[in-house]
Amino acid sequence: MSNAPFTTEQTSDTFISPAYDQPHVYRQIEEILAGVTQVVSKVWPLKDYVAINPYSGIAGRPFADARAFLQVFSDCELLMPIQYYRSQYAKGRITIDDVRRAIVECQQDGVSIHLSVDQVMDRLRRSVSDESPGRQSTTRNGHRPIRTIAELSDQFSPQGWGETIIDELGKFCSAHYDQFQSSWNSPWKELPVFQAWRSAAIHDCNPEILGLTGFRRFVAALPHTPVAAIVDLLTRLQIPRPLWESFLLCQVFSMPGWFAWAKYQDDIDPDTVTEHVIGLLAARTAYDVALAEATGLSVRWDAMIDDQSATFRTPEANSDDDAAVRMLLLRASEISYRDQILAQISTDGPKQTTRKLAQMVFCIDVRSERIRRHLESTTPEIETYGFAGFFGMPIEYVRLGDQQGDDNVPALIRPSFKLHEGLADGDARCEVELRVARQREGLWSKFWRGFQKSAVGCFSFVETTGLLYSAKLWTNSAVRFDRNQDESSTHASDTSIGPTLRGLNRQGWTTSRQADLAESMLRNLGLVDGFARLVVLCAHGSQTKNNPLAAGLDCGACGGHSGEPNARFAALLLNQPFVREQLSERGIVIPDDTLFLAALHNTTTDRIDCFDLHGVPASHRGDVQDLIDQTRIASAKTREERTPLVGARSSSDVIRRALDWSEVRPEWGLAGNAAFVIGPRELTENMNLDGRVFLHSYNAAADEDGAVLENIMTAPMVVAHWINMQYYASTVDNHHFGSGDKTIHNVVGGFGILSGGGGDLMTGLPTQSIHDGKQFQHLPMRLQVVIAASRESIDRVLEKHSHLKELIDNQWMHLTAIDRGECYRYARTDWCRILGNAMATGSSS
Repeated sequence: MSNAPFTTEQTSDTFISPAYDQPHVYRQIEEILAGVTQVVSKVWPLKDYVAINPYSGIAGRPFADARAFLQVFSDCELLMPIQYYRSQYAKGRITIDDVRRAIVECQQDGVSIHLSVDQVMDRLRRSVSDESPGRQSTTRNGHRPIRTIAELSDQFSPQGWGETIIDELGKFCSAHYDQFQSSWNSPWKELPVFQAWRSAAIHDCNPEILGLTGFRRFVAALPHTPVAAIVDLLTRLQIPRPLWESFLLCQVFSMPGWFAWAKYQDDIDPDTVTEHVIGLLAARTAYDVALAEATGLSVRWDAMIDDQSATFRTPEANSDDDAAVRMLLLRASEISYRDQILAQISTDGPKQTTRKLAQMVFCIDVRSERIRRHLESTTPEIETYGFAGFFGMPIEYVRLGDQQGDDNVPALIRPSFKLHEGLADGDARCEVELRVARQREGLWSKFWRGFQKSAVGCFSFVETTGLLYSAKLWTNSAVRFDRNQDESSTHASDTSIGPTLRGLNRQGWTTSRQADLAESMLRNLGLVDGFARLVVLCAHGSQTKNNPLAAGLDCGACGGHSGEPNARFAALLLNQPFVREQLSERGIVIPDDTLFLAALHNTTTDRIDCFDLHGVPASHRGDVQDLIDQTRIASAKTREERTPLVGARSSSDVIRRALDWSEVRPEWGLAGNAAFVIGPRELTENMNLDGRVFLHSYNAAADEDGAVLENIMTAPMVVAHWINMQYYASTVDNHHFGSGDKTIHNVVGGFGILSGGGGDLMTGLPTQSIHDGKQFQHLPMRLQVVIAASRESIDRVLEKHSHLKELIDNQWMHLTAIDRGECYRYARTDWCRILGNAMATGSSS
């Protein structure tokens, strides 16, 4: 490849003349566009914000190869710098033995290793001052072969066309996709993306004012469809066809946030046929071509083509020693953590227990681990379970007074029915009055917001009410928390407004199907006998103020919402006599004195509040009060443990953070997540997992056909992997996959956030969610999945679901089986028995 990034030479031997009469050109570009679109991962809107794996589009490649692939056309990074691993080594989190076993495990997985233990340790022990400039790793501005025209231009021009183009397209996307924030809508909002952009661009003088001469005339001459426009634009740049895909991916990754939002739009509207991604891609490419023609730039694309195969020269994954060392150190850190967990896991089998006061079912969320541990240590009368936080209830929850509801389900599934909020006593007259009151309140709020933003009211509103709002601001800023507030609270909610069973029959959910729902939940949970007097379904939600990313702290299993409606509906269902009667006929006998309750774990304050206590019979009121007393003690212990972690001054300061509008780190969320254990609680009940492990209850002995294991591996395990990868990507490359500094976030269009006043859409976690200002609080490593089941049953699931096998074969997450009291690691071709600090090949049979 030539050292000159661009030239004025013409490369006629690789020039592709316009060939609109050649159908094969369009077939080829459509295949290329399908591949480009596949690489893009979506981002969810703020109100439904759920974690998503930003690497999902390249998960078909081995993890090690994915980095080399990305760095052909982007500056995206998949590995932490060597300095990070030096700090981990200094803290004893990586040892020479971990490195030795990392090399062995990589070889077992079919990864070619050309480094010795001594070479890796030499790099690890070397001081920063000893590193030559060429050996220092960078996450941006590397020497990648494919760049946008704007990036090449910026190397020699102070104009800053890269940022300018992103700002211009971001301005368009903000208006085109606006949901409710803007008072004046774009006049082209109803047009497809490319046509809308084209209509706006031919009237927008801003690019020409900034120096892009003739831009409006250039846009007006473009073909009217995005695919035709892309072919025309690639032809005008004289890009050889082998480079089309890489060049278009380079366009995408120049502004990954807005393309992620376009991918979400395509996914929610299957009739668009990727119109949003392809339309935005045509617009982004148009800026590059216009810039090239306005400045006379010409790139020597032929230097990037292999003369023998007429294909793009892709660098090899193992050609970079620095990356190979960091890859091994990543694996070494993962092995170290995995073995810490396995060394503490108990394989003694289930214990014989007497009937408990309460069985509490929590979400598998890592934040549940601490509260579960403290509940069990507080009293032997409580045992805990882990289950997906939507409790198997696939609902769209419609609140009283609303027409549409929230999808309280994992992102992998769609709601099966609408669950309407109402009064438990069924008083229709009171319910109507309450609905009208809520609708009136909503209309008034809508009117008031409209007045604040209107041309008439915006300035006069600020002038006349600014001083009044200053008092409110001072009150909010001076928030105080009474140290006795939590101890004196009832930890219970007696509200009679909540989910009801009314309307289910009209949606086809007969009593038999409702019993099916209850049975499915209990069997997947593994709770089919030995019921306690109280079974508490404890959902979770987060309490914060002034936090656009609040949904990211709520329950991912409920689509970024509180799991309260799911828990209350499940408890209501399981308390119904007709459900219990049908369950009894199916072999699940629930004692008459077993009462199901719903509760909510507030992950910011660690309070547990019980719901619908007005329906508790007199026979159980004493039990419920005992339970509330025990949860209060466990909550205090959990807050005490979390106090130094969030930098709070005291336990009460932990609660204050939930009420403080200026707090940038009310809680750590799922930072630190590293493992997912699928098995009975006996495996981990004596362990302090430090809030880093997803815990899903599973009893292999009661799952003869493996159906329950299949459900867990294909849904909760995948969601946990998404969460793990989002935190991983936001840590190793916050520039592309995170959202930067939280203090300068601004909501755009009611659906996303910008860093500052414009630019690319932010998609991941802010730095405050992974770093405390001194060190990382999330230690990036791929998810370690530990399953207490036979290797045969796990293999059957993987063979049936190729996408799962692909994720594990390609090392996007790791899998360990606890089989007959022994631990085995899943390798690409076989299971490998884990023997202390040594590895031995085992058999899968």
